[in-house]
Amino acid sequence: MDGPTAARDKSGITRGRLLDAAESLAANEGYAAPSHRAIARQAGVHVALLNYHFGSKELLLEAMVSRRADRLLGEWKQSLSLALAASTITAERVLRAYWAPFGRPTALEHGEWRNYLCAVAWLSQSQEGEDWWSLRFGAVERAFRDALQLALPGVSAPSAERGFRYARELLDAVLLRRCNKPNGGCAVTPPGLREDDVDGLIAFLAAGLESMPIDNVSPAVRRFPWSTVSGD
Repeated sequence: MDGPTAARDKSGITRGRLLDAAESLAANEGYAAPSHRAIARQAGVHVALLNYHFGSKELLLEAMVSRRADRLLGEWKQSLSLALAASTITAERVLRAYWAPFGRPTALEHGEWRNYLCAVAWLSQSQEGEDWWSLRFGAVERAFRDALQLALPGVSAPSAERGFRYARELLDAVLLRRCNKPNGGCAVTPPGLREDDVDGLIAFLAAGLESMPIDNVSPAVRRFPWSTVSGD
């Protein structure tokens, strides 16, 4: 193996180790907690290599969010397509489609995918993650909001958007507690929120959404251009 090729391979390995370390720490501690040194120590590399490869910790974390985004987007696309293909589009089906990637039996088993899903759960709780969420997942979130509005004829777009945002944040809170339970890092459960009863929570949220006031003008039927749901 020649010198330049060996150097590129070593660089790629180092970048991967830094991304894995950032993912693991963000999954368990959020985005604000991991320091340059903590990430480098977890990766087993010199701290200076973080800035060398990524420019800053923030850019490293942004790259971490982007790295596995296509897989999550693909799962959301599939689950939402199934909800839209049903004979009746309901708020409950739309919310279950959002939860589908996180609710699979093996989703939170130990490993890289568990770390990524748990890191994503922190995005809704983190000021640092708001822009990253919008960049990578903003398009699919709009698709879910549009689907929810189709399920709620006569409900205004702002009301549907607000309803989906509240529902998403509650489901993300459940996911975050499930992720952090093993290490004792989970926060206090909001009163009445049962993390072991997601089915009940989704049914309750859907009933609340379906009881929202109806406007005078029904929303227009939307298309769902999946080619744009990439976060790019």
